[in-house]
Amino acid sequence: MGQAQGQKRAPKFKASKYEAPKQRRVTKEQISRATYKDVKLLEKFISDRGKIRSSLITGITKQEQAKVARLVKVARELALLPYVTTSTYKQSYNRR
Repeated sequence: MGQAQGQKRAPKFKASKYEAPKQRRVTKEQISRATYKDVKLLEKFISDRGKIRSSLITGITKQEQAKVARLVKVARELALLPYVTTSTYKQSYNRR
């Protein structure tokens, strides 16, 4: 049932050989020193509609993603970051 010795388990996600490695937007030190007051840094992790970008897009680890998400939520509570932004679709939806 187990694997034979010397064999490595295949990775769950295999990147395409044509795909470039993900570029990090910020360094590990910047994330470890980040607070909810660092609005410029946190804006890098928010889309134009106000959603938090996934770690697949930003290229950070799961632990760093959890910290960034927590900081963004605190900054939203203190009105440093918006919850959502108005889109042009919603404004033009009621027009006939």
